[in-house]
Amino acid sequence: MKILSITPAFAPQIGGIEMVVQELATRLNARGHRVDVAHVNTAHRSLHTEQVGGLTVHRVPLLGHRLLGLAPALGPLAVGYDLLHVHDPQLMAITASVRLFAGRVPAVLSTHGGFHHTQQLSLFKRMFERFGLRHALNHYRSVLASSVADEAYFRAFSDRVVLCGNGVATDKFGVVPVSLDRPLNRWIYWGRLSRNKRVDQLIDTVALAHREGMPVDLLICGRDSDGLADQLKAQVASLGLGSAIRFESHLNDDDLLRELHTRGVYATASEHEGFGLSIVEAMAAGMQILCRDMTPLNTFVQLGITGQFMRFDSGSTDSQALRALLQQGVTERARGRHQAHSIASQYNWDGAVTRFQSSFERCLP
Repeated sequence: MKILSITPAFAPQIGGIEMVVQELATRLNARGHRVDVAHVNTAHRSLHTEQVGGLTVHRVPLLGHRLLGLAPALGPLAVGYDLLHVHDPQLMAITASVRLFAGRVPAVLSTHGGFHHTQQLSLFKRMFERFGLRHALNHYRSVLASSVADEAYFRAFSDRVVLCGNGVATDKFGVVPVSLDRPLNRWIYWGRLSRNKRVDQLIDTVALAHREGMPVDLLICGRDSDGLADQLKAQVASLGLGSAIRFESHLNDDDLLRELHTRGVYATASEHEGFGLSIVEAMAAGMQILCRDMTPLNTFVQLGITGQFMRFDSGSTDSQALRALLQQGVTERARGRHQAHSIASQYNWDGAVTRFQSSFERCLP
């Protein structure tokens, strides 16, 4: 198959969609298919082509806004491909451009959590959901739900929804030694510093732990996508947690794995996740998880075994959850690590690529 993967984000940006697009394209190419990438973005002033990690990447200008823009260059670019694999959580500018300029080429959609991951433009989103979402989805031969939560949501708008979860590089994180002496009071968060990730509430939870006599140490690493770093650092200083919380803008794979050798918990206060990539990575490394009790995260995390659910409101329920986590015995920790590895292995890329490949084949004559 000749497939053009159309995405709003790609390297050198780092994030969930970027990683999925690159991994899937690389692995499908290794199976004998041809997958190229069309990176559609308002930052591109002209259509040009680069080689990134062995992939052909077309930088496609998006004229206008990321929600209401148009990318006419997709038309001639799509000619000659058998299938368009569109990564468009917003289902607006990119989907409209695919319909208008490349509508004759069969297309499938990956949902990546949809557009409700933040409350920004909430009224506009609700109006689009009511009057435009079903029409947008009708263009796609298949809607590949990235998680069980996406599957349940999009089934209300389309009868072409199939569950096709993203893959996770579990083999990379599985090299972290399965050690029972990694301290559970040493936490890490890696991911974007964006408003929906609620890193501020995670910092408040560290403050709660310290007030309760639990000396938690937290490393926060990720790119500041919403300009929150200064505000978060000021919050840390005001709480007197400068020696307990450290920030890193980004860690490469080797540095991240070194940190995981010495930390026992992955913590996130995120209010919305399309898939929960970092959580599955952390479980592949045998870590305990602190997160909210919400889909799809509660399909990975088993309460009291592989992690604890938090409200992140600094209340008594959170205090009890923290104590339950930090007071785990050796037997409980061993069971948790074994179960975390088992759950994470279900999302390895070998299985995911096969699912995607089968989905693509079903959409073609």
